Parts: sequence; structure tokens; C-alpha cells
Amino acid sequence: MSVPPESDERPLASTTAEGPAHPEDVPSEERRKFLKVGVGVLGAGCACAVAVPAVGYLAFPLGHDVTSKLDAYLPAGEAEAFGDTPTKVDLYADRVDAWNRVRQVKVGSAWVAKRDGKWLALSTVCPHLGCAIDWDGEAKLYTCPCHTSAFEPSGAHQQGPAPRGMDELEVKEAEGLVQIRYQRFRQGLSGKETV
Repeated sequence: MSVPPESDERPLASTTAEGPAHPEDVPSEERRKFLKVGVGVLGAGCACAVAVPAVGYLAFPLGHDVTSKLDAYLPAGEAEAFGDTPTKVDLYADRVDAWNRVRQVKVGSAWVAKRDGKWLALSTVCPHLGCAIDWDGEAKLYTCPCHTSAFEPSGAHQQGPAPRGMDELEVKEAEGLVQIRYQRFRQGLSGKETV
């Protein structure tokens, strides 16, 4: 019977109850563990490098005033174009909403007239449910076609389910132009409350 010659090679994963069969295997296992942790940290760092700017971009509207507010007076037309009979005008302004900026968007409409030497601008939105109010030239009344509300030329409530008169808007004349400060109001309330 022949005995195999002794070799310097030893099994790769040999261990005994006391620990590794060969103490020189310990650094190799620690090295593997270190590389696993290092690769994990490197991957997490790359993910953060992409995620942090993306989250900042998406969260930007939460911490900033990003919608435009209509605090300014908007031009409605030349003063000489208006008289006693109400004229409907569309009002345009630049709108900002989160990441979008849109130029000259229709923000609303108003009825404009000059009564007893004073400018009168009334919102075209019915205070009942928000339908568009029209001027009936024959009856000399503003009427809402949705639920038959009617309003006097001054905007006062005359009949129908509307809880209040038409919403009056601030108006002024400057440099030959009629300018209106357009606002939206809550519908269905007896008092004016801006939205």
C-alpha cells in the first residue's frame, strides 16, 4: 500500500471545532467582509448622489410660494370704450404654477360700466354655483342661465337662488385705461370670501 506524498496544499474550507484549521484563513474572510461592506457603501453613495437632487427638485414647491396671486390691476380696455351699458371684458395675466410659467392666460371676465360717473366692475361668476352671468339688454338685468338668478344693473340680487349679489371687483382708471383687480370668491355663501 502506498502512502500519498505529503503536499503543501491544504483544503480551502477546512475548519475544526476550535476555529479555522489554518489561522492564515482569518484575514481572507475579514477582507471579503470589508469588500462587501465597501461595495455596499459605494452603491449607497451613488444612489444618494442621484436621489438627493431629485428629491430636492420634487420637493421645491412645498417650501416656496410657487403660484401666482392676482394682486395687480389688469388692463380691461380704454376708458372711452365703456359707457352706461355693461361690456364684458376678458382679463389676462401671466400665471405661475409650480414649475410652469404661462404668459397672458385668461384669468377671468368682468362686466364693466360707468354709472353716475363711477366705474363699476362685476365678476361674471354667479355667486350661487359659479355659472357665467350674462347681460340681458331688453330686461336691463344680469341673468344666470343655470338657475334663473337675476341681478340689477348695480349687481344687487333681485331673484333666484343666488345667496348674494354679484361680486364687485376693484376698478380704477389710469392713463386712459380701465384697470381691474380680479379676484375669485367662494360660491354659495351669503358674504364675500376670497378664494
